[in-house]
Amino acid sequence: MPDYPAPWIFAGLAALVGFGMGLAALIMPRWGQSVVRLMPDPRWKGGWAEFRASYGGALCLLHGAVLLTLIMSFQAGAGAVMGASFAASLYWLGMVIGRIWSMLADARQETRTSYNLMGVGFELVMAVALGAPFLSHLGG
Repeated sequence: MPDYPAPWIFAGLAALVGFGMGLAALIMPRWGQSVVRLMPDPRWKGGWAEFRASYGGALCLLHGAVLLTLIMSFQAGAGAVMGASFAASLYWLGMVIGRIWSMLADARQETRTSYNLMGVGFELVMAVALGAPFLSHLGG
């Protein structure tokens, strides 16, 4: 088994979490619905496919790509690990930005909740963990 640097291990653990969340949403869209607190609009057919696609398949494969580059790093090299984990990190950072923006701009819609504060924290941890290989490369 290869000896992975600590930043790669952090990214791998975060990728496992993201992959697991995606797989759960892909298999159980109601779970995905409960996490994101949305429901399909009854006026339009096909809404469940959106949970399986965006919160299931997309999350699963995004984080699967990080895991694959980590597993194949002996062939793909450190650049592949940094690129894949950096892209996944930006995905989560975008969620942090969107959630904070909503908490500020949409306060009348009661977005300033403890759930959203915890969401910011979780998403920030995921962004930093997934970005660890890239950030450690910048540092030295």
